[in-house]
Amino acid sequence: MKSNISKWLKSRLEVVFRNKRDFREISIFQFSNLTLISFIFLLISFVFLVSFFLSTTLLSMWFDPRYAQKKSNEELVALSNSIDSLINESKIKDQYIENITTILSGKENNTLDYNKNDYLNIPQNTQSSYDAIDSFFRKQFESNLLNDELLSPTNYNQDLLLMSPVSSGIISSSYDPNKNHFGIDFVCKYEEPIKTTYDGTVLFSSWTRDSGYVVSIIHPNNLISMYKHNSKVFVDVGQSVKTGDVIAIIGNTGNLSSGPHLHFELWLDGKSVNPSEFISL
Repeated sequence: MKSNISKWLKSRLEVVFRNKRDFREISIFQFSNLTLISFIFLLISFVFLVSFFLSTTLLSMWFDPRYAQKKSNEELVALSNSIDSLINESKIKDQYIENITTILSGKENNTLDYNKNDYLNIPQNTQSSYDAIDSFFRKQFESNLLNDELLSPTNYNQDLLLMSPVSSGIISSSYDPNKNHFGIDFVCKYEEPIKTTYDGTVLFSSWTRDSGYVVSIIHPNNLISMYKHNSKVFVDVGQSVKTGDVIAIIGNTGNLSSGPHLHFELWLDGKSVNPSEFISL
C-alpha cells in the first residue's frame, strides 16, 4: 500500500501548450503529483490567509459578525465617559455655587478646604458666636485678596455701561476699599424697587445677619453684582434675570444697616471694582 502511494506521488505529469493551427508545442510543464498537491495546499493557505486578513480589517463591517457589537460597545464606552465628565462638571459647579452661597449667608461650610493656621488669629469667642462667624466669613469673602490687589487696576471693558440699580436716590457713601467699603450706598425712599443692572443668573438670594436680605447675580465675563440690606427679595437661586428686572425692595435689614439704603457692590474676576465706573449715576 505504501509503495503504491509513494509510486503515485512520484509519478510525473506533463502539461503541454500547443498552437491550435499547427499543433506546435509552445511550452511544456512537468511536475509530480506531490508537487501538484503541495502547490494546491499553498494556494489554498494563501487564499485563506488573505481572506482572513481582509475580513478582520478592511472588510470587517461586511464579514465579521462581531463588528456591530464591537462598535456598539465602543460607542457605549465613549457615551459613558462623556456622561461621567458632565456629572463631574455639574458637581463641581454645584459645589462652587454652594460654597459662595454659604460664605455669603454667613454659615459654616465643612466641605470647604481651609488651612487650620488661618483660624489661629480668630478670637476664642468667635467659634461660639453666630455674629462673629457671620462677620468672619463675610470678611473672608470680601478680603480674600490682598488690599493692593483690590486697589490694582483690573482688565475690564471700559465701554461696559450698566443700568443703575435704583431710579432715584443719592450716594451717601462712596467706594473706598481702604476702609473695607467695597461698594457704594444709595439712600432712597423706603420700599424703592431695586433692579438688576445687567442680564445674568441669581447666584444667591437669602438673609444674612450682617447684611440682611442679600441678592447676588452672576453676569457674563465673570462679573458679579451684589445688593444688600433689602426688605424683600423676589428672585430665587438659579433664576435668570434681564436688565431692569425688579429683584428686591430697598430696606433697612442687617446689623450693618443704619437706615433705608442699598449697598451695591461689583466683583470682576474675583476682584472688587468701583461700581461708579460702570453705572450712569
